[in-house]
Amino acid sequence: MDLIKAYKGINIFTKVLAGFIIGIAIGLIFGPQAAALEFLGTIMIRLISMIVVPLVLCMLIVAVADVGAKSLGKVGILTTLMFILSTPIAIGIGLVFAYMFNVGAGFPLPDDLAEATAANAPRMIDTLVNFIPNNIFAALTSANLMQIMFFAIITGVAITKLENKEQAQSLIDLFRTFGDAMQKVLGFIMEFTPIGVMGIIAWMVGTHGLAVLVPFAGYVAALYVAAIFYVVIVQIIVLAKIVGKVDIGVFLRASKESILFVFATSSSFATLPLAILASKKIGVSDRATNFIIPYGTVINMDGTAIYLAISVVFIARMYGIELGMADMLLIVISATLASIGTVGVPGAGVVMLNVVLLSLNLPVAAVALILGFDRLISPMRATPNVVGDLAVAAAVGRLTGEIGEPDPSVVRNKPATA
Repeated sequence: MDLIKAYKGINIFTKVLAGFIIGIAIGLIFGPQAAALEFLGTIMIRLISMIVVPLVLCMLIVAVADVGAKSLGKVGILTTLMFILSTPIAIGIGLVFAYMFNVGAGFPLPDDLAEATAANAPRMIDTLVNFIPNNIFAALTSANLMQIMFFAIITGVAITKLENKEQAQSLIDLFRTFGDAMQKVLGFIMEFTPIGVMGIIAWMVGTHGLAVLVPFAGYVAALYVAAIFYVVIVQIIVLAKIVGKVDIGVFLRASKESILFVFATSSSFATLPLAILASKKIGVSDRATNFIIPYGTVINMDGTAIYLAISVVFIARMYGIELGMADMLLIVISATLASIGTVGVPGAGVVMLNVVLLSLNLPVAAVALILGFDRLISPMRATPNVVGDLAVAAAVGRLTGEIGEPDPSVVRNKPATA
């Protein structure tokens, strides 16, 4: 009984960190046999995915109804602009670090590399049309977040337009209560998170090992360093600290669980519940958080943008093709447009990479090589997305007056000065 009490007293960050470390140890010790623990990670992701859709639906409806159409427009426009403008910045940083690390130079291209089939990116008009669900229940079943968001926003606005305000409030309270219940369910699920993280890490390390990084050391290093640089300078310092006026220590303490979780799972979708809690700890209002974080989970592709830039340079130099300044500009333009055009598309990162390669007339065959170790680079492709969501929430919250004092749990009293 005392052991159970002691375990419950440990915060989620410490538990997840312990699971992360234990997973690495198991993977190194047992090797491929550690793959047997993959089911633990699968269970964790399924549990979280189970709760995300109803949680997002309820929170968005309540957020729109609470904020109102007029205020939502300001929050929505600022959020969208920040997410879209961040994409070319991320691409530019990715290009700089790709050349700093000389990625792809001297790489021995296999002679038997088969021609890969390029993924087809949807037309912009098709993407816009696909935002509207044919059947909301089908959208809920398939976890199509863009369609769910469209339905939730329209429903929230419609509720605010009801003439009977008492009935409107009752409906809002119903969705709010159901959302609160889902957060309770989430609390139960989070207790399993450390075990799931342990299973995922043990499987990854045991299956791939550390040696798999050797042939792609420069590529992987460039991606990791560029992502960390972008997260620290652009997202934490510029957006959260300068624009959002959030203390860096507060931001990091509030978001540490989200960062560790997304790094372990490589899923910003699965990290959504933790990101929502982190945003509220930073001080962003419930109504702004409940809109910005789910919205960013779908459209924010900062990490993918960095991955695109470095991957394109890696592939070009692998084939001995040097890119000029005009090519760099084309990468920025095509990748930004591709990121908008592939919103909500499964495997959007791969689709975007093919779009950019084709726009530059580069071979798409090497995509097969990158996909072979995609799992190793996906943590740093996903982490900037989650940190970006939180940083934008802080910045938009400050610009719209939707941020207040941070949660006391993430504030540390400074020692008094003499």
